[in-house]
Amino acid sequence: MGRKQTERRLFTRRVFIINSIKIFLGMGVVSRLAYLQIFKSNHYKLRSDKNRIVTTQILPERGNILDCKGNIIATNKSSYSVSLDLFDISKAERSTFAQKIIDFVTLDEETTSKLKNIDQSKNRFILLEENVDWKRLSTFYMLSSRVPGINIEKSLIRHYVNSDMYSHITGYTGSPTVTDIENSDNVSIRLPTAKIGKCCIEKQYEEKLFGTSGIKHTEVNSKRQSVRILEEIKSIPGSDIHLTINKELQDFVYKRLSEEESAACVVMDIHSGAILAFVSYPGYDSNIFNTKIDKKILSDLYHNPYKPMINKIISGLYSPGSAFKMITALAALSKKIITKHTRFNCSGDFHIGNYKYHCWKWKYGGHGSLNLEEAIAQSCDVYFYNLAMLLSPEEIAKVANDFGLGIETGIDIPGEKMGIIPTKYWKKQHRRESWTKGDTLNMSIGQGFMLSTPIQLTRMISIMANGLKPITPYLAKINENYNVKNLPYKKEHIDIILNGMDKVVNGPQGTARHSAISDDVHFRFSGKTGSSQVVHITDQQRREFKTVSDDYWKKEHAIFVGYASIDEKPKYSICVLIEHGGGGSSKAAPVARDIFLKLKTLV
Repeated sequence: MGRKQTERRLFTRRVFIINSIKIFLGMGVVSRLAYLQIFKSNHYKLRSDKNRIVTTQILPERGNILDCKGNIIATNKSSYSVSLDLFDISKAERSTFAQKIIDFVTLDEETTSKLKNIDQSKNRFILLEENVDWKRLSTFYMLSSRVPGINIEKSLIRHYVNSDMYSHITGYTGSPTVTDIENSDNVSIRLPTAKIGKCCIEKQYEEKLFGTSGIKHTEVNSKRQSVRILEEIKSIPGSDIHLTINKELQDFVYKRLSEEESAACVVMDIHSGAILAFVSYPGYDSNIFNTKIDKKILSDLYHNPYKPMINKIISGLYSPGSAFKMITALAALSKKIITKHTRFNCSGDFHIGNYKYHCWKWKYGGHGSLNLEEAIAQSCDVYFYNLAMLLSPEEIAKVANDFGLGIETGIDIPGEKMGIIPTKYWKKQHRRESWTKGDTLNMSIGQGFMLSTPIQLTRMISIMANGLKPITPYLAKINENYNVKNLPYKKEHIDIILNGMDKVVNGPQGTARHSAISDDVHFRFSGKTGSSQVVHITDQQRREFKTVSDDYWKKEHAIFVGYASIDEKPKYSICVLIEHGGGGSSKAAPVARDIFLKLKTLV
């Protein structure tokens, strides 16, 4: 009996222990389940969703760029792109799959290099190819069955209409660089097919043109194949940019300048600053930057001697030559050094010590006695040499700066250069030399150290013709010029200068008289010719009468700045620059005449 009781107690104890263990384990399981299902439910739901749901950003459609009448200049067209999403490939397998891609399809050198160094990639996506044609697309579809993470998607790429004619207005788009990504708050530009503006209007108005990305949640199976779209938030297209450019005039100007090797032209409303035509010739095909560009093509563009990649209107620096003489004249009038009746005699040269400064008419004994209007009309250098002896460089520079020379205009595209309006201080700082009287003589006729851009010269002439209202040139209609104070110069002095400019074209002895439009009180143009020297003419060359070189690269730049009057009221300004064209009267002025005649048919 005692033995049975002992065994029963031992059995009861064992049952108790076993039941206690069961209860303990059960409570552990229950508490673990409670922990996982209650406290960690969001965490594991998120992990489950990551495996089940793929979230992708939807790039927005880039805004169009249009001219002042709504004609499309830049738009978008459908295309296919192929990328590799590394999210779907473990780090251990990346090199293997990368080699499979290289063996299966021929890619460009840069992409092949990225695949070979795939272990070092910091990006989730590797763009394999853009703008893929149908034949090529079938190859990538076959590849997608062998390599996970191959994404073939329909996208939009930029398309520029008559791109050469507008390349220096629109610019182009391209893939963002590492620096672009680091400096941008827009996370969408990290996507493999994302493009951003690289220059000109595309870059200036990037934020407006880009738009807002959308989001798509797609349910996938274990093979990462799409099952269904769970949710989609559509992207918001970028805003259209309406330019002030008149397409018909722009096309005409480009074709007219294409008769030259290298040239630039701006046509602008003198009152508002709106630009109607903006041509830097030669241009380039902006469409070639939509996808990866061939290095040889790019090299040829940058090494082209006529510099198609340089926007000559805002970045080309040239001595303004005689187009600057109106500034010297206004400085002298404002300082009351001369009046409209003051005369100087031109015998063909001007002496300072033993050195001669020649007038362009030196071969013919000079211009004789001239007043200011006649000196402007006939572009007499000696007249302005005389003014230079009565003015300081600072006095001339002050007027030049007031009219926007040597200062950025603020035009709404990046890359503008300032130019140089020299002074005694400038020469001391930059040349470590003292100023000479000869420097002032050169400055008075727009030569020497002086450099300006065509857009600055256009603004200068606009301010003179519009009643002394400072304006800012602009290409997009979202800009405007606010009320500003007129420059503090006398109207009577400006009228003298404008009369002289009218005689340049419409006077019997004007340097551009052969380009005059037949008498029409409703439409006529005035202006100033200029020739910007690129090499020094030696005394020996003058003695041999060899002042005009046969070498294209040693010829002067031809310049014309002017304005057209509609119903006797100044309305439009122009600057024409023909690189190494020779004389402004023989080369640049006829181009300005043709452009104004075209403009006459459009207004």
